[in-house]
Amino acid sequence: MRNWRNLGLAAAALASVALTAGTASAQDFPKRDLTHIMPWSAGGGTDTAMRTFMEYAQEPLGVDINTQNITGAQSGVGTLRLMNARPDGHTIGSMTWDSMITVPYFDLVPGYDMDKLSILANVTLYPTVLAVGKDTGWESIDDFVKAAKERPGEITVSNSGNSGIWHLHALDMADKLGIELNHVPFPSGSAPQREALLSGENDAASVSFGTIASAVEAGDVKVLAVMGEERDPKLPDVPTLKELGYDVSWGGMRVIAVPADTPQENKDILIAAFKAAFDNPEFQEKAKTLGLTPYWMSGDDAQAYVDRTRERAEAMLNKLAEEGLINK
Repeated sequence: MRNWRNLGLAAAALASVALTAGTASAQDFPKRDLTHIMPWSAGGGTDTAMRTFMEYAQEPLGVDINTQNITGAQSGVGTLRLMNARPDGHTIGSMTWDSMITVPYFDLVPGYDMDKLSILANVTLYPTVLAVGKDTGWESIDDFVKAAKERPGEITVSNSGNSGIWHLHALDMADKLGIELNHVPFPSGSAPQREALLSGENDAASVSFGTIASAVEAGDVKVLAVMGEERDPKLPDVPTLKELGYDVSWGGMRVIAVPADTPQENKDILIAAFKAAFDNPEFQEKAKTLGLTPYWMSGDDAQAYVDRTRERAEAMLNKLAEEGLINK
């Protein structure tokens, strides 16, 4: 059952947004429950993070948010469904690196056009981590590099799809470490990627910490390094590759989008509700428990961050294509 404890505050926030918009009110929108398109598999890092976030967004909106997992083409199938949804604000979607960079860069889905979408907010930013299974016995990057040099091309490291976020980051890491790895794609998402790491099917994974946080806590997985500019507060004892002398710094983001022609007043109401959910202390505490890295940006700020990230990623992809490491 929906939690209505802060409904008074939520209604006031929505009313304020509506007055600013000039044409809408909380009674005009939303008129019914929202559909939230999740373009990755159930149980993965993004699915878990964004389902959790949507639980807290229901209260300020006053309606339920129903998540649908629509997978395929490294998130492209679900995101295309969002692009073609009725632009009234009742269909929203979560997007990740691959949705905004990999799919359009490689033209994986016919009719896919980022101009058909409007980004409302960024909810999390998170560095990529290199995680290994407990049975490998590796305790440090030095152990990992030594094993890879002893068995070039044999150490398996998983990712969420060829030329996607985790693959790209792992390729850059391997190049800077001077090693050759066997990259194993899981294009439906990080849930099967995590299971392959836990079962020992793969030696390592290039992944978000949130995906494997519970496994790390249980002692089944070890994080050897973080690909961030600074150490992750959730992993204070794990070094960054940069501090180890390797110029590797990558991460991902999770944003919420709607069809581009959605009325601005409805987008404003959604943004206000999402900001209320983000600021909810219960969500912040839950995010900490799940190993997420909450980071709020809305509207133009979120779009500008995506554009900067896309520019950097495309430069990397073009370089890899020139070197013959990927096919465009």
